[in-house]
Amino acid sequence: MQKQNIGNAGEYYLAALLSAEDFTATITLGRAEHFDILALSPEGRSIKVSVKTRMSQETSAFVLNERVENYHDKDFYYAFIRLYEFKQEPEFWIIPSKVVAEVVKAAHQKWLLRLGKKNQKRNDSSVRRLPIILRGEDVLLYPEKWEDNLKECYKNLKQLH
Repeated sequence: MQKQNIGNAGEYYLAALLSAEDFTATITLGRAEHFDILALSPEGRSIKVSVKTRMSQETSAFVLNERVENYHDKDFYYAFIRLYEFKQEPEFWIIPSKVVAEVVKAAHQKWLLRLGKKNQKRNDSSVRRLPIILRGEDVLLYPEKWEDNLKECYKNLKQLH
């Protein structure tokens, strides 16, 4: 499946969920630089959502860009969606952008301080990773209790109201 179609599937999935929660949801179709969905809650609150989608569970992390460290707002959220190739119910996490920015920045700084596989200093890059399941090296890079925070964000559309 093409990468663009996977992204579109995640955006339409979340827009459908928001609509079922009585939000007015509009998919930006790439016309907005930082977000994919603009929505209005039943209470009249405006929110922006950037959707990151994986088709399978082969990886425990979502890949992001360094821009996430600096772009956050109280009405801006990230939705991380696993579609499981539509063979089971998708999973999703709705996480405030400020939380994503803090977690990703702290983890990247820790990653830079550690030596690489050949005991060399690591080179900085624009790639960032946000784990949904902590494994191995990830446990040392991310803040304590990160998995507890993820449990609060799991399928929690109520925080968007």
